[in-house]
Amino acid sequence: SSKSYIKNFKELIKNKKNDIIEIHNRPSYVKPLFSNFNNCKFVLYFHNDPLEMSGSRSIKERKELISLLDKIIFNSDWSKKRFIKGLNLVNPNIKKLEVIKQSVDPIKINFKKKEKKIIFAGKLNTAKGYDLFGKAVCKILDKHKDWSAIVAGDEPREKIYFSHRRYKTLGFQEHSKILNLFEKSSISV
Repeated sequence: SSKSYIKNFKELIKNKKNDIIEIHNRPSYVKPLFSNFNNCKFVLYFHNDPLEMSGSRSIKERKELISLLDKIIFNSDWSKKRFIKGLNLVNPNIKKLEVIKQSVDPIKINFKKKEKKIIFAGKLNTAKGYDLFGKAVCKILDKHKDWSAIVAGDEPREKIYFSHRRYKTLGFQEHSKILNLFEKSSISV
C-alpha cells in the first residue's frame, strides 16, 4: 500500500544525503515525504492526467504542490493544461512547471516498407490499458486478414489473455528487442 511504501522509503533513505527526490505519477506521496526531507529538492513527474490522481485532483492540492515542489514536469502540453485548469495562475509558464515530451525527433517513415503489425510493449494490466488493447486488436485482426499483433511485456499480479492466431505474446523482452519490433511495425502502442 502507499502508506507502507512511503514508510519503507523514508526508512531506507533517512541516513543518506539526498540532493533530489523524484516522484513519478504519485502526487499523494509529496506531502508525507516533504515533511521528512525538506532539505533537498523535490521534483514531481506527471505521466498521466493530474486531475485523475490522488493528491492533485483539487485546486487546493495542485496549489499546494506548486508551493512545495521545486519542479513539476509534464510529459505533454495536455497534461500541463490539465494541471493548471482552474488555478487562475498569473503566469502559467512559471519555471516550476515544465513540459519534457517523451519522444525523439520525428523521422521520415516509408509506410510502404512497414510490416502490417500492431505492437504493444509494457505492463500487461488494466491500468496500462492492455485489456482494452487486446479486445480492440482482436477485432482489427478479424477484419484485416493481412495484419498481425505482437505483445511484449508481463504482469505477475494480473493475468489477461487473448487468443487469436495472428496475436503473439512474447513475454518480457530486452529493450533492444522491443526497439527492433517497433522499427518494423506500422502501429505501436
